[in-house]
Amino acid sequence: MLIGDFDPPSLGVENKLIENGYEEIKKRTGLEEWSFFSDVPREVGASQKAGMKGYVVSREGNKPLTDEEIEDYTVLKTGFEDILELVAR
Repeated sequence: MLIGDFDPPSLGVENKLIENGYEEIKKRTGLEEWSFFSDVPREVGASQKAGMKGYVVSREGNKPLTDEEIEDYTVLKTGFEDILELVAR
């Protein structure tokens, strides 16, 4: 289920690199189970610290991921195709 788009100011946090924002999303929606998708590994890391499932979406034109990022995160290389496959499970 897609709930919405949450920007940092509406959550009372400075940026998406802070786990408090992801905790606030869970609190406001009342949902405990979340999947978060971003092309910024540090955002995914913050969401995971808040207890969300986090996925890095590799997109053409973005800064290449480091070997460590590839090892640390689930990387979706075909974007929405990978997301749809995850949802179908």
